[in-house]
Amino acid sequence: MAKKSVTAQERLEQLLAGAKVNADGPVLDVAALKGYVDELNSLEAAANQAKQAQKAATKARDDRLKVVLAEVLKAELAVKSHYGPKSPKVKEFILSQPKAAKKSKDK
Repeated sequence: MAKKSVTAQERLEQLLAGAKVNADGPVLDVAALKGYVDELNSLEAAANQAKQAQKAATKARDDRLKVVLAEVLKAELAVKSHYGPKSPKVKEFILSQPKAAKKSKDK
């Protein structure tokens, strides 16, 4: 079983907890250590905000793509309706649909 990795923030918090409990231990710059913890917390919050913004942007793009695809399909149907579905003119307007990949036969 692999060891769980320990983050720098967890190590700092452990040092602070140890300094609080053990007054006879080494003298640590608790204010500086707390500053590091606060800095890491703010960076983590900023990273989480960036992730949420990325998710929101991706969702907005996907929603817009669905709307645009529906409009494209309507336009393609209009072209096929105007020229006829088998007319060579249709190829000037509409890209051919990709054919489904053939499944390999495993023996």
